[in-house]
Amino acid sequence: MLCIAGFITLSALPFKTQYSNIYINVTTTIEEASGTDQNSALGGGADQSYLFDLFKDVKASGFVDNNGKAFEKDFNKYYKVQVYNFQNDLNDVNNLILWYGILALIGVAFLYIFANNARNVYYKSNVLASAVFTLFMVVFGIVVLINSIVVMGEFSSNSELYNIVSVMQNVDHARAAYQYATSSNASLDYLKSCYDCNVMTFVVYDIILIAVMVYSVFLFILSVTKYKATAERRKELEKVVAVND
Repeated sequence: MLCIAGFITLSALPFKTQYSNIYINVTTTIEEASGTDQNSALGGGADQSYLFDLFKDVKASGFVDNNGKAFEKDFNKYYKVQVYNFQNDLNDVNNLILWYGILALIGVAFLYIFANNARNVYYKSNVLASAVFTLFMVVFGIVVLINSIVVMGEFSSNSELYNIVSVMQNVDHARAAYQYATSSNASLDYLKSCYDCNVMTFVVYDIILIAVMVYSVFLFILSVTKYKATAERRKELEKVVAVND
């Protein structure tokens, strides 16, 4: 379990990797930022004008959202807040995963204090420690899982928009994608070929969370089984202690 807790903690580092370019930099609050405020100190001066101008200039067919509706021409008015909120929601899930891992490490240390990993004979204290640990891992795990599923649903409903943002905020693809999409022979083919955001990361983490919760329940069942299996040995040790007293 120590390895699993450590893995969860460390895995918070790459969690957002696939979605790292789905962001909007603003120097003020999202409501106060003007449409021309496209270069932010937060982003090291990264130029976001391609993203904003794409929605104004694009003439290519097929520039539609997940419901087949044509995108609005003003990104600042219609989509900036949405992307900004997704960015924050993703950060929240990432932080939950990190805290889940850190607190799991603390929980494992708690089990080590009661020697659940080493005792040949289990006592009520061992079962209680295991129960507390399992309860925490399951309850907190459900909280993280629910938040992950909610944000995954948010991404799935707007995957076209978020993939466009991801490409246009990627310095390796933004210029070329913009030029292809706004040229005289406008085409979105290059932009769409650069899409690399999907729900896979969410699905993998959801499976990991479920597996961790199931394993935590297994540990509790194992502790109860050990407690029952060592009943006779426990009585013998109690007699020895009584005689020595």
